Amino acid sequence: MDSKIVNREIKRAVWPLLKKAGFNRFTQRVAWRHHQDSIDVLDLQSFNSYNAEIMGVTTFSFCVNLGKYLLYVPPLWDAKVKDGVQLPREHECLFRGRLFPEVSAATSDKTIWSIDASGRNLLWCIQDVIGQIPMALNWFARLDERSEVLSILLKEDEDMPRLWGFGRNPSPIRSYSAGYVALALGQKQLASNKLNEAVDSKCFTRLFSSVDGAVNRAV
Repeated sequence: MDSKIVNREIKRAVWPLLKKAGFNRFTQRVAWRHHQDSIDVLDLQSFNSYNAEIMGVTTFSFCVNLGKYLLYVPPLWDAKVKDGVQLPREHECLFRGRLFPEVSAATSDKTIWSIDASGRNLLWCIQDVIGQIPMALNWFARLDERSEVLSILLKEDEDMPRLWGFGRNPSPIRSYSAGYVALALGQKQLASNKLNEAVDSKCFTRLFSSVDGAVNRAV
């Protein structure tokens, strides 16, 4: 049993469902779906031998990571581009989350699909992932609405590992992100206030030193 067998089952059983849902780019473990102003990322993350040993799982066990990459918020770093298409990694996304297995697992981490050494439970785990796909699609759909994104940034706390990555409230990254989302929604005064908070934090001096400079990055 090894990761190649897991990859084969993912390609056979999981990717076709995501294709039907509009995902259009795939590697062995990562799928992307491109919208006009965002990119959805679903990553079935495996583990290197060091991390697997610490967590008490096999290297071909996995967790399912979700990421929402917003194209209307200027990135802090450039995402990978292949054949003219942006392919951000899950950890580069502003919003991140994970799915939760419903099958029993031999690990205290309730976000890991733990595959036994012989692979006897692999098909059960893959079937469980398939059962979680609607939840993943709902997670992405919530973040399709700019107004909902702004509301989260202004009012909600991170909920690890269900919805996180956008920083504590308040924090410089919250101000940065909320400022650009407000700008995309045409809420100029709120955008100015939040971007000014980002300027005052001195955390983004390599990118801009004034609200005008921040606004120009979104043009």
